[in-house]
Amino acid sequence: MPENPAFFFPREALMNISFLTSSHKPKDDRIFYHQAKALLEDANLVSIISSKQLLEERSGKGLLIDSFDDRLLSKKEKVRIFIGKLSKHKPEVIIASEPLAVYAAHKYKKLSTKKIRIIYDITEWYPSKKQLSFLPFYRKPGVFLKLLTFNLYASFLTDNFIFGEYYKALPYRRLFPNKKYIFSSYYPDIQYIHPQNPALLPDTVRLSYSGKLTVEKGFDNFLSVVEKLHQKKPGLNIRIKIIGWYPEYAKKEVLYFTERLDSIRKYATIDEFPVQDFDSYLSLIADTDIFLDLRSDDWENQRCLPIKLFYYAALQRPVIYSRLKAIEKEVEIDAFGHLFQPAAHTDIAQQIIHYLEHPQDYYRHCSNARKLAETEYNWNRIKDSFVHFVSEN
Repeated sequence: MPENPAFFFPREALMNISFLTSSHKPKDDRIFYHQAKALLEDANLVSIISSKQLLEERSGKGLLIDSFDDRLLSKKEKVRIFIGKLSKHKPEVIIASEPLAVYAAHKYKKLSTKKIRIIYDITEWYPSKKQLSFLPFYRKPGVFLKLLTFNLYASFLTDNFIFGEYYKALPYRRLFPNKKYIFSSYYPDIQYIHPQNPALLPDTVRLSYSGKLTVEKGFDNFLSVVEKLHQKKPGLNIRIKIIGWYPEYAKKEVLYFTERLDSIRKYATIDEFPVQDFDSYLSLIADTDIFLDLRSDDWENQRCLPIKLFYYAALQRPVIYSRLKAIEKEVEIDAFGHLFQPAAHTDIAQQIIHYLEHPQDYYRHCSNARKLAETEYNWNRIKDSFVHFVSEN
């Protein structure tokens, strides 16, 4: 990880800080459970303003959620509401998660008479493929350039950057070398994670899939691995939890996956769940034996560091992931898991069987995963540097 160029120093004065997001719900795990609570513990006033859910709530002393539902609103109307809510909370620091939020923060900054600092917290590619997925192919280049230009403009308007990972930071560090930044990865606060002791059951494997139910996110590969497991070890009791949803742009895939699931149900137990809140999700997946994430290895996925990877490690379980550049760059994956080409279904199934037939390797990876979560991939390791960076004058 590169050295952070920011200079940190202690602060005595209370600050008023607002999170502004147009794509995350107010109780997003990174914003609410980690960043906002860390700033609150440091005696700051903190507000979360999201356009993804109508929610007004005071959550603990000094933490306020003031959010709205933008489904029927234009971008111009969202910006107007963002500015109105910022005017009510009067923050000195605004942490924005998207270009539209940065733009709204800048418009508010111009209206204010006091000094305001805008920090752009970058965790996604912008533009991303999901923003173009609804469009016919002939419109994608034009929309891509329009969104890219807007993101560059928002980056110009911001004062500082927070980067969630190495590859997504590269364009901004090269284009805006004089702006201070910090790396703040997706490590979980393990106080929220209560792992069950790993215990392989005789002739049983418990797997789970969570996220969008699409080919691109690896649901197809996941099901193919289950099919290969059954073929290679017909007597194996396979138990599966599926936690996710079919996005609007993937309607054509619903029938395909429904038919495949019906076929797999002949020899595997499948339980399906809708999207869960943070605590419920962690409880639901806690009994999983091995975590799989076999998303496609396209350009964007190759350079995205999966957030759930660190939660799986904290849950004290081995992982099997697609061979992604971002994982190889930032994670000691060999200590608690394996990387495969996502279409190597037979090899992946064989690795799962290897864990079942060689439990000493399985439990060693379980132990390594939790140890790394406690010593390396842990929010408490990076929390203070995040707080100091946000709080510095």
